[in-house]
Amino acid sequence: MGQAYPHCVPAVDADGNERSGIRLPDISVPLATYTGWNGRHPELGAPDQLMGLMGATLPFAPTQSAREAAGDLRLSIAERYPSKADYLDRVTKAAQALVAEGYLLEDDVQTVLEQASHRYDLLSSHVPAAQAVGG
Repeated sequence: MGQAYPHCVPAVDADGNERSGIRLPDISVPLATYTGWNGRHPELGAPDQLMGLMGATLPFAPTQSAREAAGDLRLSIAERYPSKADYLDRVTKAAQALVAEGYLLEDDVQTVLEQASHRYDLLSSHVPAAQAVGG
């Protein structure tokens, strides 16, 4: 009833990640686009509405060739980070900057690195759905 209620989402950077707020290592040294919102699939009904409280992780392609085949404009993981060691070094620097600014505890840096290492292993070998089905 009445006028439609607009759905607003935050301003995003070139990777589709939010620009505002405290940029945790997942955002400042990304492996994916992370959203705090998600569109509704038409089969669920109300395709013009957002899914409340359901975010999304949209991984970057692992390689440039996979990115190009998928038509993804975001740089691939391999284009961003020459190695896992380089990626983890950048995560370490981002985490240490947050410690220095008082947004992260020094005790949590190791956990951040372990989680980042796991995500790198998972997403750097991720095959986009279009590639997995030959298409």
